[in-house]
Amino acid sequence: MTRNKRSLGFILFSFLVGLTLLILPLSNEVQDYNPQWLVLIAAYWGIAAPEKAGILMSWIWGLFLDVSIGTYLGIHALSLALVSYMAIILHQRLRMYPMWQQSLFIWLLAGLDKLVVLQLNNVLDTVEVQWNYWYSTFSTALLWPVVFLLLKKFRPN
Repeated sequence: MTRNKRSLGFILFSFLVGLTLLILPLSNEVQDYNPQWLVLIAAYWGIAAPEKAGILMSWIWGLFLDVSIGTYLGIHALSLALVSYMAIILHQRLRMYPMWQQSLFIWLLAGLDKLVVLQLNNVLDTVEVQWNYWYSTFSTALLWPVVFLLLKKFRPN
């Protein structure tokens, strides 16, 4: 198997694992803190390999997420495409930042994802939001170093 096929396979596998972890049924107490796994994966690949996993791939996995959890089609696709876009246009700068600054950026990206989903849901339906809606942005930022190091360690070069 060629190196490009292996790396594309690993990228697709990492998105599949992220989608699986995101739709995994959890208790209500734990669900509020479940990280936004696809945001982590899309941001990682946008920073590490923007030429291999771009906006289109994040958009497609966002559609898979919409179908998996039964939301309006395209809501998560748009939000993940925006996350990927932000990571790609800033990838050279983000590579120079220390891990804590990257985590802060990931927190902002996770907040952007939540905000876009919230606003699109609010346009289509009336949505009431509690503070616990935003908790997953913090766990996403805290998990960024772990996800970054794991994907960096196991990705084919």
